[in-house]
Amino acid sequence: MYASGRRTGPTPSRLTTRRSPSTPASSTRSGARSASSRGRGARAHPMPSPQSLRVSFRTFGCKLNQAETESLAASFAAAGALVVGSGEPADVVVFNTCTVTSKAEQKARREMRLALRLNPDAVAVVTGCYAELEPEAVAAVAPRAVVVPGSRKDGVRAMAAGLVAAGLEGLDLLDESRRLAARAMGREPDPFGFVAGDARFHSRVQLKIQDGCDNRCAYCRVCLARGRSVSLPPNEALRRAAALESAGVPEAVLTGVNLSQYRYGGVDLPGLLGLLVAGTSSMGFRVSSYEPDRVDEAFVRAFALPRVRPHLHLSIQSGSDRVLAAMGRRYGRDAVLRAAEAVRAVRDDPFIGADIILGFPGEGDDDFRGTVDLLERLEPAWVHAFTYSPRPGTRAWDMKPRVPERVAVERAAIVQAIAERGRAAFASRRVGRVVDAVVEDHGSVGPVLATSADYMKLRLLEAPPGFRGACSCSVLSAITARPSESSPDLVASFIS
Repeated sequence: MYASGRRTGPTPSRLTTRRSPSTPASSTRSGARSASSRGRGARAHPMPSPQSLRVSFRTFGCKLNQAETESLAASFAAAGALVVGSGEPADVVVFNTCTVTSKAEQKARREMRLALRLNPDAVAVVTGCYAELEPEAVAAVAPRAVVVPGSRKDGVRAMAAGLVAAGLEGLDLLDESRRLAARAMGREPDPFGFVAGDARFHSRVQLKIQDGCDNRCAYCRVCLARGRSVSLPPNEALRRAAALESAGVPEAVLTGVNLSQYRYGGVDLPGLLGLLVAGTSSMGFRVSSYEPDRVDEAFVRAFALPRVRPHLHLSIQSGSDRVLAAMGRRYGRDAVLRAAEAVRAVRDDPFIGADIILGFPGEGDDDFRGTVDLLERLEPAWVHAFTYSPRPGTRAWDMKPRVPERVAVERAAIVQAIAERGRAAFASRRVGRVVDAVVEDHGSVGPVLATSADYMKLRLLEAPPGFRGACSCSVLSAITARPSESSPDLVASFIS
């Protein structure tokens, strides 16, 4: 499946762009954070010294990549490194790449060249799906690149302490990086070694519970990079969730390549949701993305649980049954409508998002009209629309006829307009309501930002100084003019 989610894509993660030496890692969304400002007993890390190794991070692609990068950054900070923003001088720059589209790969190469122009003596540690499938192309971008295949990405965590020590001892970082990378790649890979246990980057922490994909959709090569589906044992997922809750984290976003394929010892995702809710007391849980045909009675019952967020992102891809069949999707448009109807029956006006690919080979005007018709019937709160990108090694690589890029772009613009209308309508229905939210950005400058339970971005007024975490607020108005997709949707007033 394509990596999915609202307001994501093959763009660099905005890690650590507002920070100071006393706050070794943060994100632009969450701002500078400390245990005192959060009041949550965050894990203590070594205080970086002026001589500390300076490390920055660039992330491309899906929420899973973002979660893994945050874990990598936390590992370097725990080892004593100074995690810096993308525009600051760095000794090591870690790139977590994506291969979903050719544009994602192009962007990674461009960012590598730019970062290494700014830091000509830095070592580039490149990992992720692009590094897994095209290591030679990645290595050719820069002579000081050290490639760690995405399947061994957890090995970058193991390199942290060695690189920090090498920096303090004045050793050659490139030689040490290559030596440590070779050692890391000799380790048994651990896809669930990424633990963001102290909420260093977001109030809402991403909890990785699944990796890989057993589908072989015609357009996608993520399955080639990530491998077969694997799942985190339910008891370990619960242990990690309970630890996050004990640390004061108000919400966990369940994350994976294809959450629909979560299964361990007979426990599927609905079963896991039930265990997580039963085993915690206050934490909310959000499902990042799901397949329409897997929205069955068990899932609907789990979705109705009070602490499961009323937000569902459906991996739709097309509204044409003919195109869906050519893609290798295992459902038709009717399954999408049934899924939406089922979750709306148990939750009051939930946020429903969708992925749509425009310009898949053979997509004709009638197929596109079918997609538009489906979206108008679905009335989603958001659509992530993007044009088809031919990927080497996939079945669609040689499919004909190709849709002209101009036509695909025009269709994507039409769908994006539908998305914006859906967002505006959904936002307007929130006005006057009291909603639960999580404050994510409360820096010294700029607005206080929060995310509501139903996935609206809020500009929050009258929040107490330094407040972070869960709150209740009253929605005052919808924001109509937004500079970007990541801009707030609503203005709300803090209650408690």
